[in-house]
Amino acid sequence: RVLFRSIGWSTRTTESIIALSLPTFAKADRRKRGCMNLNRRDFLKGGALIGGTAALGTMFGCAASPKGSTSGAVSTDAGLPAGTTAEDFAQSSVSLDPITAFSEEKTYDIVVVGAGTAGVPAVYSALEEGATVACLQREGTVQANGNGSSGIILEESNEAGILQYMQAWRKAGGYRMNPDLLKLFVDHSGETHMWMLQRSAEVDYIPSPISATKTTYDEGNFCTAVIKTYGPKPKNHTDIMALLAAAAEKQGAEFFYSTPAVQLVKDESGAITGVIGKSENDYIKFSATKAVILAAGDYQNNESMVERYSPDVVRFGRKQMNRTGDGILLGMTAGGAMSPVNHAKTMHDMDAAPMLMTRIPLMALDEKGERFMNEEIPMESWDLTLNTRKDVEDPGRFFRIFDSDYMVKYGSKTSIESLENYIPGFKESPENVYPSLVDTHRADTLDELAEQLGIPADALKKSVEKWNEACASGVDNEFGVLKENLHPIDTPPYWGIRQWIRCSAINSGVMVNGNCQVLDAQGNVIKGLYSVGSGAGNLCGGLEWNLAQGGLCCGSYMTMGRYAAIHAITGKMEPSKPATYEDTKSYWAK
Repeated sequence: RVLFRSIGWSTRTTESIIALSLPTFAKADRRKRGCMNLNRRDFLKGGALIGGTAALGTMFGCAASPKGSTSGAVSTDAGLPAGTTAEDFAQSSVSLDPITAFSEEKTYDIVVVGAGTAGVPAVYSALEEGATVACLQREGTVQANGNGSSGIILEESNEAGILQYMQAWRKAGGYRMNPDLLKLFVDHSGETHMWMLQRSAEVDYIPSPISATKTTYDEGNFCTAVIKTYGPKPKNHTDIMALLAAAAEKQGAEFFYSTPAVQLVKDESGAITGVIGKSENDYIKFSATKAVILAAGDYQNNESMVERYSPDVVRFGRKQMNRTGDGILLGMTAGGAMSPVNHAKTMHDMDAAPMLMTRIPLMALDEKGERFMNEEIPMESWDLTLNTRKDVEDPGRFFRIFDSDYMVKYGSKTSIESLENYIPGFKESPENVYPSLVDTHRADTLDELAEQLGIPADALKKSVEKWNEACASGVDNEFGVLKENLHPIDTPPYWGIRQWIRCSAINSGVMVNGNCQVLDAQGNVIKGLYSVGSGAGNLCGGLEWNLAQGGLCCGSYMTMGRYAAIHAITGKMEPSKPATYEDTKSYWAK
């Protein structure tokens, strides 16, 4: 933090760098506590911030904000793409100054921007459709979020059951889910997951566990989803996508690492015909005869965009680095419209303790040792209450307290042995955890527990006393927790989880149709341009990325990447070599 606050940057209109002002960067420092190893070098890594403020009216892709625009915000900088500001670009790798000199020019059928959960399936699928393909990756390696995903098994579902499954997702998303993207997921996520199973087997990396869950609705209607996890921790989607990227390279795909995409190329009609990448010293022009597919992730590390498009995230830490909205901004320079606010975000902590513990309404305390919310609020919405705590710098930190009889009292399936994996330093080789993030504690007395957690012992004991009184009476006079969820904390040893809610992803970007083609403010397709993954559309649409149905996030990203490539090459949503349900049955748990 000292380093961040000591850096002073100023805007220089006569030079090629638009830099962050000191006040903005200081705010970014405050909000980014918790970004893993984030420093100035990491922030800049992957490409210099380029583009000047001079001659904004002549910049590539500039257009005034159209009347009636569906963009979430109107540009405050004349001449910039609608919905953007100069500061957005200052915090990204995207350049607005026209680039005309290149050290190399290359031509492919498909150019993918981003090697992650959506980008790698796009590359691999393009190869299978007979296309030549290049992938530009800002980072030096493959980077992908998450380790679990889901897909709908159409062969094990009936039509009415699928419709009821879709309605359950709409309800979970506050009825704001994008119908076209939800239909894309329902129609093609099952095939995508079967295809992923086959590709994973080819590189000797079968996800585990794999299960098929059948949900039965009224009148016997049913829908079946396959759930798969690439694990155990610390393995995740980055591991499998790195293996698939390497396999794709052997089959002819070309990956350009440490080469951020900085500008799109378009012809006189406005169609996108390529993208410009920046290597260490030079610009490379990548022409795309079929399409450019943007798969560069979200914008959680672009504070200017966060303040405007996802203000609920502003005060919380970020789990990722270098997610500066490059793909989204590229799409907007081409005329793409930003999804309307609110943007659904993933605000989780499933690392301090086992995920299943987040489903239990354990007593919650703030740093003063006092209750501050109704504990029945689900984890994906904790941030909405935490954000109201204006007297703390990092609202994402709080504590949950329980005792050793939690399995009986709450019907939990999480064992004591599993919890012990999350006690820092307790086991030499803990299983299925990220050792640097575990934060569960156990003590014989409440005084000892308070010391371990770093909260006042007197306040902790008083809160436990009041909680136990509510449990005895069956009435919570502080926050109204239901009687069925009130269980006393009276059986030592006592447990405490030091939770840390941070942003894992912001799940909205430029508007797309059901084929993942980028749309302008009037809903017209921008020819030659697709967007997939967390920077595409508004699949969820609600305040939070809800977990009620399970696994849609990464499953949808893989599906978007795969089918965008297929559509770009064939004009259809039909793979030439589809994976089948029958061929993958052997991988599933019985």
